[in-house]
Amino acid sequence: MAELQMARLQEERAAEEMQMREAAKGRWVILVSVPHVAHDEFHFPPGTELRLNFGAPPFASRITVPRRIAPDRKAIDNYPYLAAADERHGRLLLYATQGPDPEPRPALDAFYLRPLGVHHGFAKAYFICDTTTREASRLPDPDHPFAILHPGNVGLLCYSISFYVAELQPAPASRTATLLLYRSDSDAWVDEELSYPPHGRPWGGNGVVSHQDRLWWVDLSYGLLTCDVVYGDDPPDLRYVPLPQDSELPAGTPDLEKRRCVGVSAGRLRYVQIDDDEHDGDPIVRMWTLLDEDAGEWGFDCAASFVAIWDDEAYKATKLPRQVPAVALIHPTGPGDVVYFFLRSRIFAVDVRARRLLEWRFFEMLHPPMRYHSSQFVRAWNLPTLFQ
Repeated sequence: MAELQMARLQEERAAEEMQMREAAKGRWVILVSVPHVAHDEFHFPPGTELRLNFGAPPFASRITVPRRIAPDRKAIDNYPYLAAADERHGRLLLYATQGPDPEPRPALDAFYLRPLGVHHGFAKAYFICDTTTREASRLPDPDHPFAILHPGNVGLLCYSISFYVAELQPAPASRTATLLLYRSDSDAWVDEELSYPPHGRPWGGNGVVSHQDRLWWVDLSYGLLTCDVVYGDDPPDLRYVPLPQDSELPAGTPDLEKRRCVGVSAGRLRYVQIDDDEHDGDPIVRMWTLLDEDAGEWGFDCAASFVAIWDDEAYKATKLPRQVPAVALIHPTGPGDVVYFFLRSRIFAVDVRARRLLEWRFFEMLHPPMRYHSSQFVRAWNLPTLFQ
């Protein structure tokens, strides 16, 4: 029986390698941020903690991890999360709470729609997942009194023999922020107290983008914070970049990940926003490119009303309703001004400048449930050259 199981796992590993080679022909994938969780003994060859299932866009790509890495039940208030994906060396940064293994173990990888509240007090951990070796390594916990707080505020920078994990912990009341920085070469965390440019305003924590060897912390209601955590000043100089004019919203505005997104496209930092047209009230999607980070200058690229998109013959052929979708991601390589959207169980791409639907597919993302699908739960991952 053990030999048959090992043979099956080897065949599945070979199939994964083939999937990756096929996906790499397109050079990027749409990576689902909430991984599947499987029982260790049934799904993973000895010495591995990672399974890969890749597909060319617009199909979903996902990873599976063993329950020993993500032991806790998934619910809308707690779930394992891929916080960052390295485009150079194939490393992924995974966040997961480390509570007791649920008894009895659930037979299926379920997701509870209501908050469970049971994870409060559980240890929080980061793992580096190496997609080339299929190994996952837990990072050491920061020294007291510091602790991991928010996977939406952590970024990853990778180099050939080292990597850096940086979590920003704003303290608006003191107008400072603590930068927790893990260096793989020393296998230790260091902390720096930085000046916090938003002063007393809370930070939204809508993710972190790696661009030009810098990290960019995103608050979709307010703007970006950026610094060079590797080669910059000591302590790093945290700079504030506002969103385009008239885009600021009150702190804590809900569901912004469905209407806004920041991403890197063709080597440029770009921003997408859905709102209502100021003249006729029709919903409209707009795109900008960051031109000058020091001046906080964004260049307006294009806009399209959803009425025009819905009237496109290619959109009509999908039989999708005339409903405003949720933003998924910005096409990472171009060409053009292409944005992906979620609507019901589908994902579709639109050339915003041309107001034309390019492609659509059913999107296999079970976790979280469809009502929560947004830019928070997928990321465009340019595949490392080692996969290509």
